[in-house]
Amino acid sequence: MNGVSGGIALVLCLSWLVWTAGLWWKHRSPRVANDRLQLPVLVAYASQTGSARALAVQQQQALGGPEHASLMALSELVPKQLAQVKKAVFVVSTYGDGEPPDNGRRFYHDLRALSQSSSKELFSSLDYEVVALGDRSYPKFCQFGDDLYQQLASLGAKAIAPLTKLDQSQSAQSLNQPEQIWRLTYRERLNTQADAGLFHLRLNTQQGMPKWRAGDLVAIHPNNDSSAAPRRYSIASASVDGEISLIVRQHITERGELGLCSGWLTQQVALDSGINLQIIENSSCHIDDRAAPLLLIGAGSGLAGIRGHLAERAQHTKAGPAWLIYGERAPDAGQSLHTELALWQQRGVLNTLDCAFSRDTDKPAYVQDIVREQATKIADFIGTGGHVYVCGRYEGMGTAVDAILREVLGAQTYQQLMEQGRYHRDLY
Repeated sequence: MNGVSGGIALVLCLSWLVWTAGLWWKHRSPRVANDRLQLPVLVAYASQTGSARALAVQQQQALGGPEHASLMALSELVPKQLAQVKKAVFVVSTYGDGEPPDNGRRFYHDLRALSQSSSKELFSSLDYEVVALGDRSYPKFCQFGDDLYQQLASLGAKAIAPLTKLDQSQSAQSLNQPEQIWRLTYRERLNTQADAGLFHLRLNTQQGMPKWRAGDLVAIHPNNDSSAAPRRYSIASASVDGEISLIVRQHITERGELGLCSGWLTQQVALDSGINLQIIENSSCHIDDRAAPLLLIGAGSGLAGIRGHLAERAQHTKAGPAWLIYGERAPDAGQSLHTELALWQQRGVLNTLDCAFSRDTDKPAYVQDIVREQATKIADFIGTGGHVYVCGRYEGMGTAVDAILREVLGAQTYQQLMEQGRYHRDLY
């Protein structure tokens, strides 16, 4: 009997060791996997929505393809590895208030930590170029590209071309799927008339249904005017649904007028009218490990990206637990979608749902308040393999949630979440 018990204990112990080793290998730091760069030319990118990555692929092809130039995200690279190549081309976008994209934050932090005296020899033989993507409507246009360009120069690397700045809203046409004509088949206002309108739109196409992933975006030119800068919206449906859903918040200008694109989509374009729409791959918000725990956080129109992930997750019977923390201004907003969330709860697609309403007369709250209140549970839920997806406005909700997550998880766990690609932010 003791021998049998000992054998069972040994098997269980070995199984546990194999399981934990698998977790370590799966979520190991990407730095370990890329100790030595094999080619003399490197194309490195930092991309939040996929545009910089797509342009980086083009740059790699222009340099002779994968046989002649390596392609890596900055999250897979450490600064000292640059001493192993003769030429590096950096293709980087700018995020938020002039910041690096999430998959470039750790690399840039490490680069800035290098002293000029110790790095002169390290980078003395490195030639580099920087191609920066940004949005001209923001005051810090291409700020991260500019900062990276200057930082590399200060560390002794040699710039072989001036900094190239591109408006990614204008370059999106050539970097993603072609535009198609989609028909607006459904439009519903989700909140009361007292607030800026929140609308659910459905669109279909007869030009062949393309494929997309949860986390991807669409680009739409206001009034189908190709000369106007496109607006981007998170897709709120799964590819298997056979239609694209959007959740659009009306933008109100300082003059009290509706925004050019949101006003057109929610009020002016008639049902069954054609809308020129382009799907934008947003690989940084793709989640491949559907068995892992998933914490979803969003507010307002940020429900779009969340709905896309839940709809995709609903297609998989062995999906892991999902927890949604969602905020709106008033409890009445999005009642039809709340009914859908309740049905997903009944089916086990969504395990936990917490809502915060900023104008609730009894208990006003924001999503970041719930994140702080549930700090211990969130840390346990994410564990060593869980993913976090945040969708909504960058200012306010996005920055507050990021700061609290950093505090809740601790600096080391937060950094691992970033480096292992388990922290996905679709903020605007």
